[in-house]
Amino acid sequence: MPRVLECSRCGAGISHNDTQCWRCGEPVKAGSGGARLNALSMGKAPGPGIRDLRNSTNKEIPKVLPAIRPILEQYNGREKELGDREKEVKETMASLEAEAREMEAAAMELEKERLALKEARDRIARREEELDAKAILLEDILTVTREIKKESPVALSKDDQEVLQDASTELGSVLGEERERIRKEIEREMAEQLTRIQQLEAELRVARSQLGKEMEPAVQVDISQVLADVTSEMRSQIGAGMSSGMEDGSVPTHVERLDHILAGGVPEGSVVLVNGPPGSMKTSLTYNILHNAASKGSVKGMFLSLEQDSTSLLRQMARLDMKRDESLDRLMVVDLVDLRRSMEGQSGDWRSIITRYIEETVKANGLKLLALDSLESFAAMSQNELTRADIQDLFDVFRSLGLTTFVISETPMARLEGDRRMELYVADGALELSLKETGDSHVQRWMRCVKMRGANIDPRFYCMMHAGGSFILSVPMNRACAE
Repeated sequence: MPRVLECSRCGAGISHNDTQCWRCGEPVKAGSGGARLNALSMGKAPGPGIRDLRNSTNKEIPKVLPAIRPILEQYNGREKELGDREKEVKETMASLEAEAREMEAAAMELEKERLALKEARDRIARREEELDAKAILLEDILTVTREIKKESPVALSKDDQEVLQDASTELGSVLGEERERIRKEIEREMAEQLTRIQQLEAELRVARSQLGKEMEPAVQVDISQVLADVTSEMRSQIGAGMSSGMEDGSVPTHVERLDHILAGGVPEGSVVLVNGPPGSMKTSLTYNILHNAASKGSVKGMFLSLEQDSTSLLRQMARLDMKRDESLDRLMVVDLVDLRRSMEGQSGDWRSIITRYIEETVKANGLKLLALDSLESFAAMSQNELTRADIQDLFDVFRSLGLTTFVISETPMARLEGDRRMELYVADGALELSLKETGDSHVQRWMRCVKMRGANIDPRFYCMMHAGGSFILSVPMNRACAE
């Protein structure tokens, strides 16, 4: 780099051929020291001059570091990273747009479902109008028949009158049964439709809340397949009528879909295991069956709780809209305190005491239903570990008393299949309650009938919910969870 001289007075740059400063007029003599050298080095301090180098004892030439650094050094590799980031953002936007289109399609399907529900309501209303018209026509026919009978009492023989009376009675009963069947069909169809709509709305809310966020691939629900399954399920039920569950030899649960699953109800004298983990509502479902039998079917029963006091149990059931006043006269609720007070002075272990108490109470009150909560508590109160023979003897006692018994169990179903007590194989039936996590991180209660001797059962899983003081069973919407 060229060097220039600098005026010692004002610092202006001058050439080595100049004799004076062009700015201040200071004379400059060659070799007089009136001017000093300056290195133009982009802000670096000036290096030593020629005179300094001559007078310096250090003969080493000073090293001058490079002054200019690469401008793009700090951006080394950033171009590729920014490009990858831009590509990732574009892919995310494309994924979100696809999610939005799917949500729009699901919303359209939901709207179609609502329109179908409205059409079903209109169709049922028209059917009711037709039945009302038939009822009016029947009343007119009966009125004309009675007038004819009054005007010409000899026109009809006694046999004809009996035939006419039988026909009138039969028509009246058929009309009443048809009205009741249609009413129950309406209630069932409305409950299932509302359940499906609520589940679809929940899925839409979850999906919309995830828009705008980076999500992991979720389980895709085929809406068309779900609707096809629901339609097939509805068509199989339309016109089939409702089983009243009052056939000889069966005890109705008065849980509408459960009676359909059990082909009318639980066979009389059966011992049924109600199995499930904590929180699956196995106690609530069992109590609901006994409560309905007492309040709707006038069947006497007893709920024997070995884990919870009766006051706490009844308070919880009241919160589920199962009022104690409705079943007070026909349903006994007994806990350990009541049992100890009733059997004071009795000898033997708890196993024999509980068995004697059940026998005496059944004979004194004419009980038909029994619920034991729970089998694990009963086994813990026994002095010796229960074997298969002990469980068989206990269940035989219940059968000999003519009781339809529900035994609540908390042992997982996988362990029951290999338990040496073999209660799953000794029992006549088994209801499995479970908690299933769906794809949207929600938990549903599921139920299925594992076995029921003497009944052509439906062994599929059903989603179970509690609303309005009763349990509602519906076909699960999340098929991936069932798999």
